[in-house]
Amino acid sequence: MMFRVLATGLTVTGLVALGVGPVRVALDRNPGVAGEPERPPIVLTSSPGAAPAWLTGSVDTVRHLPGDGPRRVAKPERIDLASALEVLEAPDTLSVVGASEDARLPGVGVVVTEAEAEQLVDLDEPRRTRVLTRLVDTGAMGLSVFAVGAAPDKALVVDGDSGPGRQEKLRRASVPVADVVEGWAQLRPDLRALVNRQQVEPAPRTGEVPVAEPREKAWERAVSRVVRREILPALDEGRAPLAPALTTGEDALVLLGDGPVRMTARGAAYAVAARAVQPGSRLLPTRGGEVVDARVVQRPDGRVAVLAWNDGPATTLTVQVPEGDRVLRYRLRLPGRALTAAVLRR
Repeated sequence: MMFRVLATGLTVTGLVALGVGPVRVALDRNPGVAGEPERPPIVLTSSPGAAPAWLTGSVDTVRHLPGDGPRRVAKPERIDLASALEVLEAPDTLSVVGASEDARLPGVGVVVTEAEAEQLVDLDEPRRTRVLTRLVDTGAMGLSVFAVGAAPDKALVVDGDSGPGRQEKLRRASVPVADVVEGWAQLRPDLRALVNRQQVEPAPRTGEVPVAEPREKAWERAVSRVVRREILPALDEGRAPLAPALTTGEDALVLLGDGPVRMTARGAAYAVAARAVQPGSRLLPTRGGEVVDARVVQRPDGRVAVLAWNDGPATTLTVQVPEGDRVLRYRLRLPGRALTAAVLRR
């Protein structure tokens, strides 16, 4: 199996430089075999290597799922510092109280096994392109980090700045996963691949892919477990939240089936987190806001984002962000029993 790059007559091997990649990537499953039809090229973008655009607005795991279009966030009220200090400790008001931490968050992602990569590669066009795009496009699931085979304890990071040696180590770890990552790199030059420094056997994918719908109790319970046990703890430790499975087993993020790709409850939670945590984001210190469990990040694109888990009924969270000698005050409507990501307007 190999990817063939069709870009101004130039053939590129390796990791497509993760951001300097081709316009078209063609997959030939059986090169040189007579009578075997050649797979059509996968066209993920007409501008490979271009910085992805991240939308403002809010998405959540109940009403406005990632990929369905974000809900608009109203412009903030500009207030003076004295007014902001009056509600600094209010439980329904979350206030940024200092500069961002030094540690940069790598983004949100998933472990991809060789079998899962093969499953994606074997999809017929145009479905294959739609599925691959949905997983990484910033307007859809927006995943940014991909671990090969198993979550690494100490990872070798391969990204757009990596040299040929690291790119080759990714390919040696798994040719199918490396092929899929090369395709994704067209859309996401900020993508990172994580390779275990030692040989690690992938964890078995057990159970059936769960099928539940937003607002069902099973969906809410699944989102709650993922947020509390995986996503928020990883962010607090400065790690990338990594889902253990992409398409197979009870921990899968997406359900492929025969129709359009569907997010599981777990997939929705990771996609919402990915909308807030752009790669390179930094956590901001906060006060108040105990009515929900929230994190605020400063993103490389200059925007501030809020990731909030609301375990109770629908509520309104006030967020205060300093800007110069003024404070921007936002009011966010948070659905109940849901994870919400809001990328704030200025």
